[in-house]
Amino acid sequence: MPIKKPQSYQPFVKVQDISSLGRSHRVFGHKSGRTHHLLSDLELSVFLLFEWNTNVVSINEQFALNLEETLALATEANIKHPSIRGKNKVMTSDFYITLNAKNKAMTSQMALQVKYAKDLDDPRTLEKIELERRFWQRKDVPFYLITENDIPKTVSTNIKWLYPAKNTYLTSLSWNEFEYYSKQLAQHTHLKLVDFCKKCDSANELEIGTSLSCMKAFLAHNYMSFDITKDYRKLLCSDISIVEQKYHNYIIEEMKLVANQ
Repeated sequence: MPIKKPQSYQPFVKVQDISSLGRSHRVFGHKSGRTHHLLSDLELSVFLLFEWNTNVVSINEQFALNLEETLALATEANIKHPSIRGKNKVMTSDFYITLNAKNKAMTSQMALQVKYAKDLDDPRTLEKIELERRFWQRKDVPFYLITENDIPKTVSTNIKWLYPAKNTYLTSLSWNEFEYYSKQLAQHTHLKLVDFCKKCDSANELEIGTSLSCMKAFLAHNYMSFDITKDYRKLLCSDISIVEQKYHNYIIEEMKLVANQ
């Protein structure tokens, strides 16, 4: 069987393009086999919800909208088109998602804009969302606006646990550590994550909390994953999925990149 390569899609906006604007995330996608660029904790929450959904085929983030079409829509709606220093700006949808249709033989699509509720108090923000809505309406693609109020509380709690505000990258990642914890997880499927980490600390004479920091880092980067709607405090080792072997070389390169940041 040939090795599956990462999807060729590239987001229009990447983390390094907006590094000064707060909490952004580079997260591996198990469906895509590539790193996804997410520009807020809220985008991360939405991504992980769809990443775990078995009906989702692909997730394309920071999806560019055709400039000529959005310019025409702006003129038609009498809405000023987004611009930067007098130059028209390419608009993006936060997510363009492909799903299996009910009969599994076909696929369907949806587009999402992700905003914090407070941002919707800005009339200009609403104008841009309206342009985006009209764009997808012309394509017969369902368009949805998602705020933090649509995110389950458990998901928000898990995100806060995984991504402390002052240090997104919880530790320097090591491939040897990844292999070690992956093997140990398979041997202790009945243990809760917290108890598993304590056991690993004890077995390796590590300071208490070391293994949990490593596991949080692997989970935060999605090299290991779990159903984000399940409270992390109740996680069993058997609830954790590990990135497939066909992506290991890609993950090794990503770890090197993260370690150098």
